Amino acid sequence: MDDNTKLIIRIGKEFNSDMIDRLDLFNEIVYYKKRNQEIKEDIKILKKRKDIFESVFAVLLWVFFVLITSSANLHAQAFNPKDVSDLMFFVESTNLSETHHIATCESNSCLEHPNTEGAVIAEQYCDVTNDCGEGCVRRWIDQSNYTQNSAGDPPVFNAPEYTNGRNFGQDDNIKPCYISDCINGKPCIRGGGGVPFATDYTKQDKYLEIQIKDFIYLTGEFSIFLLAKPVAQTQDWDYFGQSVSYFRHRVADNYLQLRVPGNSVWRVTPNNAIALNTWQLIEVHRDAANKITIYINGIDKTDTSNSPNIVLAGTFNIGYLLSAFKTNAQTNEKKSMHGDVAGFLVYDKKTSSTETENIRTYFDTNYLGNILNTDKKTAGNNIKVYPNPIEDYITVEVKKDHRNSISISDEYPMLYDALGKNIITTINKTETNDYLKFHIKLNDKLDKGFYFISLGGNSIKLVKN
Repeated sequence: MDDNTKLIIRIGKEFNSDMIDRLDLFNEIVYYKKRNQEIKEDIKILKKRKDIFESVFAVLLWVFFVLITSSANLHAQAFNPKDVSDLMFFVESTNLSETHHIATCESNSCLEHPNTEGAVIAEQYCDVTNDCGEGCVRRWIDQSNYTQNSAGDPPVFNAPEYTNGRNFGQDDNIKPCYISDCINGKPCIRGGGGVPFATDYTKQDKYLEIQIKDFIYLTGEFSIFLLAKPVAQTQDWDYFGQSVSYFRHRVADNYLQLRVPGNSVWRVTPNNAIALNTWQLIEVHRDAANKITIYINGIDKTDTSNSPNIVLAGTFNIGYLLSAFKTNAQTNEKKSMHGDVAGFLVYDKKTSSTETENIRTYFDTNYLGNILNTDKKTAGNNIKVYPNPIEDYITVEVKKDHRNSISISDEYPMLYDALGKNIITTINKTETNDYLKFHIKLNDKLDKGFYFISLGGNSIKLVKN
């Protein structure tokens, strides 16, 4: 083989090698471009998956929050006093309907209607101009399962509005007033305040009554809850009862009396047990031994100064609310309560401690705006805060014989807002033989809302009006 041939072969090999290298390089470039595109596509897919995941997570988180909130709401709203056994009677203001229960007519045609009981609500008399601007309460639905007694007149039901419960209302011309925005955005009834068109054409107080054949007779244990705001009057008044059975307010010293037929009238609270012009939950309980206990806003207010036990056996009757009987404001008879009522609840047993706390929480949450907080209200009934809800002055009261056991010593109460910020206040301390009292003056510019008083390791939640 000559040199030219060898040169050609060598050049060809080098050319082929170079072409192969170039081809490999080209293929590698194509591969990486393709791989780069695949990576970009993978990144897009991953990013899309990330966006989807974040969206799904957000939705799941929202659903979880809704479920938790709903669960909390369900838990908070699951309890209802009408579901407790031995319910005798239950009316509450959320069940007042302007369409079905509130009269608004004040004309003579309404006053002289031949069938007051059966007349359409709108056609029943109500002194709107002079007394009840928003209307008068004709009927207040009882939520108990009671089926009306057929003795005497046949039962009167307005199905499907209600088919059971006591027929509770007022078909005379002395209906209590309806107040639409009365307590925590809810309505109430307003009693007392005599009106000129009573059945005997004198001035009678406004009240509601159960039909006679359906009166409540409590022969053994009972528990009664009244959510009310009484106003100051010049004469004693009755909250509820029936003639010689009554729960009475004595004006002179602002205390409560209870009378069960067969017993003398008993003083059941000390002086100044009731706060006038303030919503409060008033409770009357009788146990199996006929012992009476009185609670105001979850605090035991039973008067034990004369005896450790108030024992009142016998049948306690209830036929009237805002009164114990048909009263006449022009005589010296005991008067109806002047003020507002948002709930009245009666059981034919003494409710258990758990049931009682649940009932208090129900009224507190739905009507009072969470001012009771009875689980932290006191330390063994030894620390008390009043008024409740608080205004511009608060008094924190500690029994002296218990202050060491709850580490009070010389500690002063501290006031905090809902965020835990300490509120600067003026505090004065006074002492009596039995009590150590701290008088707190609030800044009059302090906002309405929730506040906490801390003393001796106890945190007490209150609401400022």
